[in-house]
Amino acid sequence: MLKKIIRSNEFVIFLILVFLSLAIGLVNPAFFSISTLFDTLRASIVFLIMAYGLLPIIIAGGIDISFVAIAAVTSYATHMFLIGRGYQGSILLYYTIACVLGVLMGLLNGVLVTRFKLQVFDVSLAAFTMWYGFNLFFVGATANYEIPQSAVGYYNQFIIRTRDPFVGETGLHVSILYVIVIGLVIAWLLKYTTIGRGVFAIGGNREVALRSGFNITRITLITFAVMGLLSAVAGVTQAFLSRNFNPVIFITQPLDVLAAIILGGAAITGGSGSILGTTLGVLVIQLINRALILTGIPVEWQRFVVGLILILFTSIPALRAMRARRVGHTTELVEGE
Repeated sequence: MLKKIIRSNEFVIFLILVFLSLAIGLVNPAFFSISTLFDTLRASIVFLIMAYGLLPIIIAGGIDISFVAIAAVTSYATHMFLIGRGYQGSILLYYTIACVLGVLMGLLNGVLVTRFKLQVFDVSLAAFTMWYGFNLFFVGATANYEIPQSAVGYYNQFIIRTRDPFVGETGLHVSILYVIVIGLVIAWLLKYTTIGRGVFAIGGNREVALRSGFNITRITLITFAVMGLLSAVAGVTQAFLSRNFNPVIFITQPLDVLAAIILGGAAITGGSGSILGTTLGVLVIQLINRALILTGIPVEWQRFVVGLILILFTSIPALRAMRARRVGHTTELVEGE
């Protein structure tokens, strides 16, 4: 059991997380503070929500980049609709409307993929371009800083507060609870339900999954609906945390989320992935960002470092497969003799 854990991708990612933390702390001791931990978790919240929504699609063998555009449209369009009518009530209505829109937009992707047998990436690329264009042309082209009265102060609603001499008052933001609940639900969905088993089966071998009786169309539609739902949650949460609604939010960041999921052990070809690995992958990406700030390294190096780690972690499964084939071939030769 212990040997299996040590050889797992999640354990390797955990070691990288520990190594990065120690290295940053040695360069800048200010890193070893509860404030830094809380700030890193806060920066990870929205990316974790989006990654949890995208993970089932990746496991099923698809690559989607439209989730960021769905997050932008659902949050911005909902806000402009409500604020234009003078709404000052609970943010719950924001989440409700945005989530309904997100599910519908995700299902649209799913219908195009299943009904017309299109590639997931092709559909997502078209949706990415279309929805950002829709936001800019039909809804608005500038960020809006009007916040409903009930949401004023949401950005500093902390479960635990702490004061740091460098960053001032900070804390563990209440929206971390969203991450915990969503992560547990997606983990349960993937591990203990027929839908989850179907997602892994489709990613492993689509034809075998079909012959095994899995309803591929239904499972695909559900994965896209979940992606749309959580993209909407992420978009609204980010807007309230940053105190503005932006029509092009996340436009440059779909690859950051994809990179985190792959770092967490999800194969780009499908069939593998976990909530724990995805969580650790997002934290590693955020820690790299934090490291660049605290150590004074130019931000431009972020992509280079993430790219190196991605090359490493996409090579590991291939090296393991080559090793397994070599061992199998050697065994066959021995038995043949």
